[in-house]
Amino acid sequence: MLDLFKRFAGRFTLTALLVVLEAAGWVLFPLVIGRAIDSVLAESARGLYELAGLGIFAMGIAVLRRLVDSRAYARIYTTLGEEMVARDAGSTTSTKTARLGMLKEIVEFFEDSLPELIISTLGLLGTVLILSTLNISIFFGCLVVMAATVTLYALTGRLTTRYNEGLNDEHERRVDIVDSGNPGRVARHLRATMRWNIRLSDLEAANFGINWVFMIVLIVFSVRAAVERTVDYGTVFAIVMYVFQFMESMMMLPFHFQQWLRLREISGRLAAVGTSGDD
Repeated sequence: MLDLFKRFAGRFTLTALLVVLEAAGWVLFPLVIGRAIDSVLAESARGLYELAGLGIFAMGIAVLRRLVDSRAYARIYTTLGEEMVARDAGSTTSTKTARLGMLKEIVEFFEDSLPELIISTLGLLGTVLILSTLNISIFFGCLVVMAATVTLYALTGRLTTRYNEGLNDEHERRVDIVDSGNPGRVARHLRATMRWNIRLSDLEAANFGINWVFMIVLIVFSVRAAVERTVDYGTVFAIVMYVFQFMESMMMLPFHFQQWLRLREISGRLAAVGTSGDD
């Protein structure tokens, strides 16, 4: 995937810049909403103008990014797909079809998931930084939860990769198996595919459940700490919103990490195209 960044650096740089601007807007929302609340309580409209301005800015950047992304990544997929099929002349139709689907997954990751990953990561860093200025005890609580989440998914990463390898092996055999017209082979293939899917789903569910327990503990602690140690209503509201933003990012980042593990395995397959014979 690093080669894609190098080859299409111009397109990736433009979309990354728009994503960073969009992320900055979303990170500032809780703080600006809190300022607007305090402004209204002080009988001033300044905070409301700031909130409206931020909303217009974030909306404009988000719309522009999506218009740019759809065109840029359509071109990337078309170019790479044509080149891969030309290099992969020695493989079976089943393998080539599966690999075109896998290539589409990679391009869709860059178009859809990578911007969300960047927004979540920048949102997480920005949230933690702002919380360090608003409430130091909640800031340390977030660091503890972050460390626990990273440890959880690091421990299960190898298992996720192994399950994805088994699933992709089945995908590469699909067209040939269906084309054989053998009901027994088709049935075995479908059962094997579903077994790998179930294993991945069960692992994701277990990790999600454990991670959610971390988040429940954090939000309960944060609400109490915010109310006890903060005077301004707007600041209390901003703190609670930032904790929710932190929780959302911490629940989404593992999902993107699992996607990255899957795409890393796929990239290894596609990188080997043209360097070996028929699979």
